[in-house]
Amino acid sequence: MQASIQTLFTWSQERILAGGAKKIVLLVEWKGALQGEDSRKKSRKVVARDIELRVWLESHVKVTGCYGCSAEEGEGRSLLLKLGKIHSGQRRYIALEFMMAGMPAGIHEALWLQWQYKQPTVERIRELPLKKLGIEYSHHTGLLGASSCFHVEKHLALLQTEALIVEVQEARMRNKPEVPADILRRQADQLLLMAARSGDMQLLREAEALYKRLEAEHLPLSRIGMR
Repeated sequence: MQASIQTLFTWSQERILAGGAKKIVLLVEWKGALQGEDSRKKSRKVVARDIELRVWLESHVKVTGCYGCSAEEGEGRSLLLKLGKIHSGQRRYIALEFMMAGMPAGIHEALWLQWQYKQPTVERIRELPLKKLGIEYSHHTGLLGASSCFHVEKHLALLQTEALIVEVQEARMRNKPEVPADILRRQADQLLLMAARSGDMQLLREAEALYKRLEAEHLPLSRIGMR
């Protein structure tokens, strides 16, 4: 039987220095499988709900951030991520940030992951096979200047932007201090710079939307935003 979700994991860097790394990001993607005529319909069906991702950490790995969802701590150095539902053809993302302690050179196991969800038509819980992710430790000095995967950087920036907007909206609803305007401007600047370097139109649209939000609230734009 075909799985209702198709999944993909991408490290920001597949090799790190043997001395360890303070910030390594794992981008998690999942897509709702297309089912027959769903591909031709504008309104697509829910193909999986109550989606959960369980993550087990090896002893040298510590989670330091979670973007796009909240994480619950479980037993045995594990995390539980509750990810809701997904429609046919829909694609969703979250990002997990880790700190990794030093290890001898070589490939070492880092994470074990398993998906679980319900199929709406039969209300049956389904588990996907347990997946192991490793990462390579190396003494190669060229890693000092190695760049991160752009695909991961892009979606991390988009998830961070989404979280800031939600934080602003919740602060207003609860009459709490709002996110400082300079934080929103720096985020818009980051998106615009990434768009200029890569030519990515989605990043450009998100940057422009954030600048418009600042302008509509009569907040001064940064120098980058005014160009």
